[in-house]
Amino acid sequence: ELMQEQQRAAKSKKKGEKSIDQRKWPTIVSKAKALRAEETSGKKKSAIEQRKSDLTERLSELYLPEVIIPTFSLEHRGHSQKTLIQISNGSVGYESHKPILSKIYFQLESAQRIAIEGANGSGKSTFIKAILQDTKTYRGGEWYSIKRNDIGYLDQHYGTLPEDLTVLDCAREYAPNWSIAEVRFHLSTFLFRKNEEVATQVKHLSGGEKARLSLALLAICTPNLLILDEVSNNLDLETKTHVTEVLNCYPGAIIAISHDQAFLKELRIDEIIDIEKWRSIED
Repeated sequence: ELMQEQQRAAKSKKKGEKSIDQRKWPTIVSKAKALRAEETSGKKKSAIEQRKSDLTERLSELYLPEVIIPTFSLEHRGHSQKTLIQISNGSVGYESHKPILSKIYFQLESAQRIAIEGANGSGKSTFIKAILQDTKTYRGGEWYSIKRNDIGYLDQHYGTLPEDLTVLDCAREYAPNWSIAEVRFHLSTFLFRKNEEVATQVKHLSGGEKARLSLALLAICTPNLLILDEVSNNLDLETKTHVTEVLNCYPGAIIAISHDQAFLKELRIDEIIDIEKWRSIED
């Protein structure tokens, strides 16, 4: 009896399939209907996939900027004293008989952060050149300063970078005893990670990339004093954030020239000096 039931079920199934092929049943169970149902299901799946793709794209637009976490190596190079620069009754200019600034009394301690303010042409750049021991400038009065190679300098054009070298070669010049792996790891912490990025010549870098490279080189060979000359000019918000993050990790002293009050505030400046008080009367 069981065998007869199985045979009847098999015949019924076969008859049903034949009926669909010969359209003897209503369209609701026809092959065309089944195909349409399958097509509708496929469209729904496609719509879901498109929706997922759209959401993924929108999420990618919620970009979180990468963060630079620098490691500085500040070596005092024999300077155990706190005072880095001391000027008493100083004067600066380009001719001894015609100083641009005079009666300068200035002292900079280790880790101190000072901003120099003044109008364009007031002598800020001349004062900085004198600190950098530029041979074209005249210095009068009593000056004490750490050695020139203990002073780092960054300007808005990052002009100290060698234009024809690649990012990798610049870093290797600063760290000749490091392995390639060590240099690449260091550069990666300043967001130079891809092969094409480290193989790019300096002259082809954007302003933000030059800023990051300059800071990466400072982190390799960290000076006791860093002079910043309008470095925040022409930087986009993300790069400016990178610059301030790195500089706030820098352990040495800073002299900053900037008209950007927000940037100076981010740098946690200890003292602001108006250079007008040193302007020579006869100038």
